[in-house]
Amino acid sequence: MAPKSPLMKALKGNQHKLPQHLQEAIKAAPESPAKQTTAGEFAYKKSLKDKEMGKSTKVVDKFTSALEAPFSDKTYAELKKEKRAAQKKKYAAKKSPAKKYKK
Repeated sequence: MAPKSPLMKALKGNQHKLPQHLQEAIKAAPESPAKQTTAGEFAYKKSLKDKEMGKSTKVVDKFTSALEAPFSDKTYAELKKEKRAAQKKKYAAKKSPAKKYKK
């Protein structure tokens, strides 16, 4: 059974079936052997960035949501969605220029 997501394809080393933008990003990697990025490394870094940005749910957030769901009036999906929203907010605050003016 072939993996369906680009991330899983990259992890399996199936570079020829990756979307075009991922193939181009892999080809654009620096030429130095010390800096070369394999498809698996690229996909792993992308998944970490997605989790940091709140586009996907961290494993620890999935686990805590699963633990909290039976004791909460919210579903597992709602708890995960809240955790992703909090991560998005945290990432946006980190990336936005902080205004530190003294009055």
